[in-house]
Amino acid sequence: MLEQALEVGGGFQQPLNDVLWLRDWAAKSNNEVVVYSPYPKTQQILKEFGIEARLLKFGVLDHAFLFLKYCRPFDLVQFGLELKSPFERALVRDGIDVVHFTSTSKRHLLLYQLPFIITIFDGCHRDAPEFPEVRAFGEFERREVVFGLGSTKAVLVLVNSPELVEDLSRRYAVDRSRMISIPFSPSVYVTSPAEGANDCDDAVLEKYQLERGYLFYPAQFWLHKNHFTLLAALAKLREQGRTERLVLCGSNRSGREKIDAAIAAFGLAGQVSILGFVGSSELAALYRGAAALVMPSYFGPTNLPPLEAWAVGTPVIYAEAFQAQAGDAAILFDYDDPDSLANAIINLRSDGTTQRLREAGQRRLQELAGETELARQQFARQMERLKHRLALMPR
Repeated sequence: MLEQALEVGGGFQQPLNDVLWLRDWAAKSNNEVVVYSPYPKTQQILKEFGIEARLLKFGVLDHAFLFLKYCRPFDLVQFGLELKSPFERALVRDGIDVVHFTSTSKRHLLLYQLPFIITIFDGCHRDAPEFPEVRAFGEFERREVVFGLGSTKAVLVLVNSPELVEDLSRRYAVDRSRMISIPFSPSVYVTSPAEGANDCDDAVLEKYQLERGYLFYPAQFWLHKNHFTLLAALAKLREQGRTERLVLCGSNRSGREKIDAAIAAFGLAGQVSILGFVGSSELAALYRGAAALVMPSYFGPTNLPPLEAWAVGTPVIYAEAFQAQAGDAAILFDYDDPDSLANAIINLRSDGTTQRLREAGQRRLQELAGETELARQQFARQMERLKHRLALMPR
């Protein structure tokens, strides 16, 4: 299931990486992977990679099942009557043996018969419950049901860092042997070599009226993305006579109005360009045109943009809370302290720093790629064990 929309950004790009790897693994291991998505646009994107995905949307009955599943006593009714949701019946008709959710999906709640693999990107509703996007209007409680039941019922739980293995084990009593940590990988759109990249980059920058050397932050406009600290840091630098240009891109997720208000309050309108959501094919050019990626997000412990910046040789300025991911390949700062971020930006401009960060970024990317290869080998072995066990069961 690739059910995140393209506009989600990294939440789409990382599952896409996983789907492409699964396709290659299936071809080499005599298995079959069937890809489903609720979005026609995703079908078209996958078709460009030679994958014919099937459209599978939520129906009214699926939503009813989901609502009742949140009301836990319904489990007894479902058990007694052996009820299956339309979603699951469609998968059973297609001969599916195991469902692989490439993101933290609530749809596992609709599975009565089929075993599933779930992917969990973070546990940030527990890490930072003060943010409304993970707390308000029952969102925290919903995530607890999805994360708690999903991680304990899944045959395998895929995460992206050892820290998440520890968190899930502690919070939900998940057996570590059923968890596999597979690091994030840069988006295929960023890493794919392109002929005439310089000309393409120039065209993208001209389209958005940008000059090279800006600070870049690609992130949806959620409050937890912490644009405010970055804007406050730019204001402090301007007070010191330093003018830094900033480019933001991403879809609006309820935080854009506050960002616009902060830009006006700090008097930064002439220094900040907001591009909105940009196409995947333009991301590499925007990274390459930047002096650095600046990532002040409160949510982790891993994020995708630092890997994409390292992949194209762009230096990274990153929150010190996520040093485990960054290693020595970023200038670190305190994400609650605009002065700390301002100093990090000043350090970026010092002699030799850019080249040092580029080289460190390439090393860190190679280290993570090695970890990813080993983890995917572990995943493949687990899948063969699961295949053997499922063969023993009646269809």
